[in-house]
Amino acid sequence: MQIKPDQLRNDLKTRQYPVYMVSGEEPLQHRETVDMLRKAARYYGYEEREVYTADAKFDWNTLSTAANELSLFASRRVIEIHLPSGKPSDKGAALIDYCENLPQDILLLIIVGKKIEAASKKSKWYKAVDQLGGIISVWPIEGYQLNRWLSERLQSKGLALQADSLQLINDRVEGNLLAADQEIEKLSLLYPRSDQVIQLDLEQVSEAVFDSARYKLFDLFDCALSGDLKRASRMLYGLQREDQSIVLIMSLFAKEVRMLARITAAFEQNRQQNNIEAAMKGFYIYPRRKSLITEAVRKSKAENWQKLLKQLLQADKMSKGAKQGDPWDMMQLILADVAGKPYLLPDTNT
Repeated sequence: MQIKPDQLRNDLKTRQYPVYMVSGEEPLQHRETVDMLRKAARYYGYEEREVYTADAKFDWNTLSTAANELSLFASRRVIEIHLPSGKPSDKGAALIDYCENLPQDILLLIIVGKKIEAASKKSKWYKAVDQLGGIISVWPIEGYQLNRWLSERLQSKGLALQADSLQLINDRVEGNLLAADQEIEKLSLLYPRSDQVIQLDLEQVSEAVFDSARYKLFDLFDCALSGDLKRASRMLYGLQREDQSIVLIMSLFAKEVRMLARITAAFEQNRQQNNIEAAMKGFYIYPRRKSLITEAVRKSKAENWQKLLKQLLQADKMSKGAKQGDPWDMMQLILADVAGKPYLLPDTNT
């Protein structure tokens, strides 16, 4: 059964298939679709997940063995098969057998990081999955469809844009949904959700999208990450004097730190391959930032970014009065940790 990505959430509420397959080369929709299926599986009681990469050397007997093993930890499990080539090396014999002899309390999730070829869609294994499972293919979104996607995405953040503002973002991202999502996230940070939908005009959107100097706080994290702690501390002090929202700054930092934690963790799992590009897959990073992020990932550990997230949580509690301390002072300490240098009082006279 073919399911469109934007229909999957409602489909999961009404029915659940024993097998799902996600394919396509559009990274944002692909990642979000897989995440949605994983979350739905946990909601429906599939508490354990086993992950396999079915490359050319993969033994497909592993699928049958895994499906028929009794788990010591959970009665319901997810078996996740990553299929890099887009087709199984055994011509699909194991998948056909699996579909003909469905095990109980197992959800099979097949993840293909590319478009499935037309010839494969005519194969017996694909038809077997299609007959009893859900197949979600993600495609690039362009033109007026992208404007609609942008509008719905913004609405979920409590924002509304007129047609000219939507087209501005559309033109800027050129069909790259990861870039579009980053612009929307930026707008949501600049204009936090309120009780009513916030209407933004073309001037407000253009200033944000084109990185106006008015919003220099977006350079603050990169300044610290580059190791220029003196300048970063001075920038933070300036933002404080301008009455910039500390919550906005912390939200921005938390987003960047979470991204670095995930990329670093992925890189650490395959450090021997030394493939930083593979670790960054699924994250849109502006070209001018790539070398900075790459160096940070190579020099750091995932646990360091996790510690920073805990520090940001402490700062957040301070800003809300739930913990004693000055959140601005805490942010100066966090800047030093991001820069990898000892904390120094900022020189506010230069």
